[in-house]
Amino acid sequence: MAQTTTPQSTMTVLEAEPPSTAQTDRELLRLHRRACTDFAARMRLPAWEHMAMALSPPLESYTVADLLARVADGNLAAAAQMSGQPLPPPVEIPTPAAGVALGFGGHSEDRPDPTRPVIESVRTVLAVAAGLDAGAGFSPRLRDLLWTRVVELTILGYDLQQAISAGAGLDELLVDRVQAAAPPVQVWPGLEPLAVDLSTPPLQRLLALAGRPVGRWVDSSDPNCSTGQC
Repeated sequence: MAQTTTPQSTMTVLEAEPPSTAQTDRELLRLHRRACTDFAARMRLPAWEHMAMALSPPLESYTVADLLARVADGNLAAAAQMSGQPLPPPVEIPTPAAGVALGFGGHSEDRPDPTRPVIESVRTVLAVAAGLDAGAGFSPRLRDLLWTRVVELTILGYDLQQAISAGAGLDELLVDRVQAAAPPVQVWPGLEPLAVDLSTPPLQRLLALAGRPVGRWVDSSDPNCSTGQC
């Protein structure tokens, strides 16, 4: 009997071992890439006319252009920190108000694409992140940086959706992974978290921790929201 149970016991111990640091860091890189590409896909939705629109409460003092600038700045700052380069200057998102002063915006063909700086920032940070060696293990500072980008891109994707009333909801895998890891990060603009309890669903809990109440939720599985707008 000892010969029969020993292999089983050994197998049980092996199965119970936690993931290695390299596996955890590779998973974090995959989540970062997923968060970046998810937000980039959302850039099909905002238009020139959205740039001056206010975000939903409690972010009503900010505009869609402010949100996009924050995303681009965060991506480029992260790329700079990953590569040991100095921080770049702030990104300027073209807006209708700025367009009048600069002499463009009268015709649609004259208007610069306000989402282009965001797309370019996503490409930049993904190119730099692709060169990271997860096998060697990340420093705590780098892990915090990657988690901050994952959480912020996820939450700001929600904020964008609420502001322009369009979108297909948040990535459930990202929400689940962030909830499971519970990284102690703070996202722009640093709101106080809202109260939650054990009965709060994961999505609402994630939003509450970032200081966001549940807004006009867009559920892609709801036939009444098949157009991406409810």
